[in-house]
Amino acid sequence: GAVAFAHWFFPMRGGSGAYGSMAGACKMDTLIDLDWSSSEATKPFKATLPYERLFFGETDGSSFPNGGLRATHTAAAFTTWDRSSPCFVLDRVLRIPCAFITHLGACIDDKTPLLRSNDALNREGLRLLKNIKIGTSTKAIHSFLGWEQEFFVIKASLYRKRPDLVNCGRTLVGRLPARNQQGELNYFAPPPTEVNT
Repeated sequence: GAVAFAHWFFPMRGGSGAYGSMAGACKMDTLIDLDWSSSEATKPFKATLPYERLFFGETDGSSFPNGGLRATHTAAAFTTWDRSSPCFVLDRVLRIPCAFITHLGACIDDKTPLLRSNDALNREGLRLLKNIKIGTSTKAIHSFLGWEQEFFVIKASLYRKRPDLVNCGRTLVGRLPARNQQGELNYFAPPPTEVNT
């Protein structure tokens, strides 16, 4: 079983070198607390399930997303349990997937925009169904997986040297890709700075 719990979130790490926020963050907490009912001056510890701290946490958010440029009075950040994602135990720590926001509700993580998008899809999807008079008894719309499109960006000068790409629009010759999907190659990495969008 778990001996601790952690709010697990993916802060924006612009400029930190972490590709696509691959390095998640954990705000660790314990399943013990001081026994405040004790009359002793030095309170003993007791095992507990701090249910009020499972749902909500406060931490320092001054380093996100820009490396500590936020003013001290706005440095507070909060984690809140994303109950649409399951908790799990890893290395005897109960990991609780969370959103990470500032004291004004601005997102400083990679998950909050997704959660807000899901809310918008649900709200506007229900509105659409009502207006076109289809599925008017529908109570909620859930998105599970998005469309996936893999693409590879190459320089125009290299493209022109490849007759298979020029004539067929796809690779017909070449070597097999690396099999372990390294982050430093193309999987889950941001586009190179030389690629103009």
